[in-house]
Parts: sequence; structure tokens; C-alpha cells
Amino acid sequence: MTSTDPYVNDSATGWDCPAGASRIAEAMTPGPGKLGTMHGVIYVCADHQEQAEAMITAAGYNPETRDAPPGHRWNPWPCGHVTAYGPRKGPEFITALLASAV
Repeated sequence: MTSTDPYVNDSATGWDCPAGASRIAEAMTPGPGKLGTMHGVIYVCADHQEQAEAMITAAGYNPETRDAPPGHRWNPWPCGHVTAYGPRKGPEFITALLASAV
């Protein structure tokens, strides 16, 4: 699943996990609306939650984790799917999240 929005970037952590994403680990910067100016999400299962939170922390953000909405808990949002949003910075934001996994 790839977005056509130029400010959204999708990727994956590379985890080999057959579970659906029952949780969402988020990283966000302040913004004028409900979502921050930069918004990153790692869709995770319970087993990978700690790893996702560590990735977000290593990228310099405070993770906020919660149950995923019912429509997001299974494909096309498998465990390890990463989405980042931000004006002209979505790719940089997601790169920071994924780089922390190395």
C-alpha cells in the first residue's frame, strides 16, 4: 500500500511477523491540528511493541502507544508497517525512525 500524497511516506521495519497490528506506536511533533506537523506511526503487535517504542525513542521522540482502531488491526496494516507524514519532511522523519532500528 503506497500513498499518493507527497507528504506521506510508507515503509516497513523488516520484521518477519505474521501477526496483525493490534497496537499503534506514534511519534509526533507539535502542530496546529489534531495531528502534529510531523506524525509517524509504527503498526505493531503486542510482541513488537517494546521494539517499536525503542525505535521511536532512539529517533529522539517520545512514543505514545495505544490500541489500534479496529480497521487498522489487520492487513493492509501488518505488524511493522511504518507511515510518516510531514510537509516535505515525511521521508526524513521515517528515515529517522527506521535508522534507529539498525
